[in-house]
Amino acid sequence: MAELTASQLERLAQRRTPTRKSRGLLLGILAYGAIGLAVAVASGVIGIVVAKGLPAIDWAFLSEPPVDGMSAGGIWPMIRGSILLLLGTLVLAPVLGIASGIWLAEYVKENRIGQAVRVLVMTLAGTPSIVFGLFGLAIFVLKMGIGFSLIAGWLTLAIMSVPVVALTTEQAIRSVPHSFAEAGVGLGLSRWQVIRKILLPGALPGILTGLVLAAGRAAGEAPPILLTAGLYYSTEKLTLSWETLKRPVANLPYHLAEGYRQGGVIPEKIIWGTCFVLMALVLLVNLVAITVRSRTRGKRQW
Repeated sequence: MAELTASQLERLAQRRTPTRKSRGLLLGILAYGAIGLAVAVASGVIGIVVAKGLPAIDWAFLSEPPVDGMSAGGIWPMIRGSILLLLGTLVLAPVLGIASGIWLAEYVKENRIGQAVRVLVMTLAGTPSIVFGLFGLAIFVLKMGIGFSLIAGWLTLAIMSVPVVALTTEQAIRSVPHSFAEAGVGLGLSRWQVIRKILLPGALPGILTGLVLAAGRAAGEAPPILLTAGLYYSTEKLTLSWETLKRPVANLPYHLAEGYRQGGVIPEKIIWGTCFVLMALVLLVNLVAITVRSRTRGKRQW
């Protein structure tokens, strides 16, 4: 009976092996097909933008203000406004986001309340940007009386970026070996000293990943800026002062969206050139941050 049972098991295993191989092959084909499709779509989008936008790029286009109602001239005020919005966001978002990530990783208990908090943060990370724009309009522009201004845009983009930075910071801190923290406690370090001297340095590459994601999203979003700080275009010479911070600024995403909406008012060459510059700006931010993250990750000892 035992020999018969073993024989049956062997035949059963032989029957199932081709099925498993077929399933594995099918999953492999689907995975490679999905990757190929994603690469093809991304390459197509980038190729179209480069082919239509690159001919518009020259020094005058990048360094001069628009003229004749944006039918000619350059896009320098919009580039400058986007850079200012991005820099302000990168100053404010890490402060709130990293602090929130530390709180989630080290102070929120593993119970239902803690799970609810994490679900809430993840929900905010996936919330459409228009919702944050409406929040900024209601709170910063109207309720607090800041008005349409660079400050309101900074605050809105920072609030939008905080959930992404917080979640990646939490994951990065949890990826640091627990034995490191235990060793710090054994040496007499306080909880905050362990966080500051052991966990945060070890989690730095992951934190930078969150900043990359947040910066890329902030640089390309139009709705939050449209509702809090945006100008379609500007020809003013911007000087950094308190009065400047209280005025709206022109920026690339809003300018691009409005240019397509008006249809025909702005030459197509300028629109595609603006699209190319915006894509290049986002790419530059990502490349800088990824380079810094890679060098930081190379210094880790585990």
